[in-house]
Amino acid sequence: MFNLFRSPIEKSSLSAWSKLTDDIAKVAILAMPVILYSEHSLAFKGMNISFLLVVTYLGLALGRVFRQLSEEK
Repeated sequence: MFNLFRSPIEKSSLSAWSKLTDDIAKVAILAMPVILYSEHSLAFKGMNISFLLVVTYLGLALGRVFRQLSEEK
């Protein structure tokens, strides 16, 4: 019950993880205009936008992996 990562991972758990990572990617996309229109320096904006792009890519990639794993089961 308390071990979420036991060997036979349930299909519903993979689906939930997929939705969670997709939501994280969506939030990262929605945060980009807030960073762009802030009053911080250009270097700070660039660093934060690049971090958000990495988070977005990883979120979408992990969501795809979780979705493919749930379809295999």
